[in-house]
Amino acid sequence: MVAAVAAGPVAGQEPPEPSRQEEYRFESTTRQTAAANYLLYLPESYDREERLWPLLVHLHGGGGSGDDVARLRVYPLVRRLEEERDFPFVVVSPQCPLGEVGGHGPMGDTWSEHAEMVDALLERLLASHRIDPDRIAVIGHSMGGYGAYYLAHRYPRRFAAVVPIAAPGVTWWTYRPRDVPYWVFHGERDEVVPIAEAEKMVAALREIGAEVRFTRYPEGGHVLREPFRDEELFAWLLAQRREPRSEAAGASLSQSQTSDDL
Repeated sequence: MVAAVAAGPVAGQEPPEPSRQEEYRFESTTRQTAAANYLLYLPESYDREERLWPLLVHLHGGGGSGDDVARLRVYPLVRRLEEERDFPFVVVSPQCPLGEVGGHGPMGDTWSEHAEMVDALLERLLASHRIDPDRIAVIGHSMGGYGAYYLAHRYPRRFAAVVPIAAPGVTWWTYRPRDVPYWVFHGERDEVVPIAEAEKMVAALREIGAEVRFTRYPEGGHVLREPFRDEELFAWLLAQRREPRSEAAGASLSQSQTSDDL
């Protein structure tokens, strides 16, 4: 349970201008007190259109952890948002703290150690911004994709869609969010996280009848920029809405609807 939540601009900044990614710091007390920086992107039309907006939660890989949020500005989606004034989502990019909880990842904490902090941040954004609670999606690369799998498992009714990229996962995590659609991306030449990791997660998701797409890049390594430029992916994300789905939803996707058949 969240006991206290506080968020605001870093160093007394004014609220963010539309289409700019401003830096914030967030603190929450759940079972422990956690604090993290984050970038928040608002489309240029956010102030002009009085409506609820879809939210995209962007989780970085291990190289972005720490307390300097500027480290996130090298990531492909963040760089795209620096140039694109009217991307059709509100986008939050939290920064995973480095070693505050004593995590087991190669660079310290991973997103699984900070899942409650991320969820509390989402609650804060839902209260402070015009966010559609039924249109929240999570996307992440490598450690961030691992975090996307974990958050979908930990909070199975939070997300409308999950996009793990070049990510490992734990197959039993798939048993809870079976009504949530996934789009998995992986490079066949990934030597950091072998594609077998993606294959086992896709197989586990399909076994329980989840809707899952799987895009493989035959020449792709671990660093994949292509998904963040894939307009079909973002059109698909815009179409997703959190709602009850059949146990068999997506189990018989047509060839035209999928990127790969295992």
